Amino acid sequence: MRKAGILLGAAILALALMEGLLRWMEAPALDYYRKVKLLHIYNPDYFVALPANEDLYIRHHDGLWEGRFTTNSLGMRGSPEPDPSAPKILCLGDSLVMGFGVSDDQTFCSRLGRESQDGAFDQKYQFMNIGVDAFGSMGSALRMEDMVPRLKNVSAVLFVISPNDFTMPPELAERGMEPDDVIDARRMNDEAYKLSFHIQFELTRYSYALQAAKLAYENLLIKRSITEESVRSEINEAGLSGKDAPNLAKTSQYLVGSFTGPVRDRCQLSKSKEKPLIQCPQPIPQGVQCMDGPPPADSLEPLPEFTQKAYTRMIAYAKANGFRLIPVILPMQVEEIFCHNQGKYHPLGNYALRASKYFEDRGVSVMQLQDDLDQMCTPRHGIRDFFIPKDGHLTDIGNQWATQSIAKRLPAFMKGNR
Repeated sequence: MRKAGILLGAAILALALMEGLLRWMEAPALDYYRKVKLLHIYNPDYFVALPANEDLYIRHHDGLWEGRFTTNSLGMRGSPEPDPSAPKILCLGDSLVMGFGVSDDQTFCSRLGRESQDGAFDQKYQFMNIGVDAFGSMGSALRMEDMVPRLKNVSAVLFVISPNDFTMPPELAERGMEPDDVIDARRMNDEAYKLSFHIQFELTRYSYALQAAKLAYENLLIKRSITEESVRSEINEAGLSGKDAPNLAKTSQYLVGSFTGPVRDRCQLSKSKEKPLIQCPQPIPQGVQCMDGPPPADSLEPLPEFTQKAYTRMIAYAKANGFRLIPVILPMQVEEIFCHNQGKYHPLGNYALRASKYFEDRGVSVMQLQDDLDQMCTPRHGIRDFFIPKDGHLTDIGNQWATQSIAKRLPAFMKGNR
């Protein structure tokens, strides 16, 4: 018993020392994740929300982006205090809507608010950002039901549908990543899972050491998956797997290639080059497989039952409370965009077909922004410039594009002409 007490005391002391050391070091990566964590609070209904009256400046540890995050008294990012007399349009969705990767004034929701104040629409709407990162479909539905009663004169809700809500690209699924709706269903239907999430959420919010341990564990899982996939790829490239394995010709070529590599001109590498003008539409990158056209929506798998429940709930709530629900398809996967701009189609866009069909079959018009994707290519900016590298969120110019595309279509939706 005494030994157990000594071990427990030693563990507590070690944790306290680690906590103090990490706080003293202020490592950029941990500081970034700490601030992101402090930007969130636990919500008993939809698990994650934003705190009220927050003001943080966040720099990505790899320098990918930086920006100021503020919230109003209702925990809405970059939003004004609600004016009871002003008509309001709410921006709803996940991190893309909340505006991860840019400052408050650069998000498309904030920009739409300024457009409205400048007379872009028939009325001067207050645009309020109720988006929160990591929301799935049900999280968005519950967030809408929570925030709308706190506001007066809500005219519409722009609900931006994310492909990660109910589906996941194969390469991410292979790493064990699940759609948000799958995770939310588990949280809502499994009390033990919900309790463990609540405990770890609160502990990692207050402890540097526990958050560092959680991040390390998650990174190990991702790296293990990446390593396993890399090993499988190498074995296949070496001709040691597949129907024709062993393939001696392929193996020989692989071995020879292991001792050679591209010849680099060091003189040329030392010279700074002006960025060449971009050819529009941009060529489809190697490895991106496009189709001639989209499949019929009826041929695709129906939405998961959990997602359908969330969408049905949103439609019913909007009708009962007298505001317009406007689902928005904002393409955010570069493979879709490269294919679309060459007159082709990428299967990653199937999520949009499935979601659009569900809403439109129930009389809810969907705002489609695909026709403006050709504007994601200019002589100076290519498609990838509109998204944060290795991240996928919209950059400043990406948010500008979204603002212009939504503003162009919004009047017709508000008049019920769509």
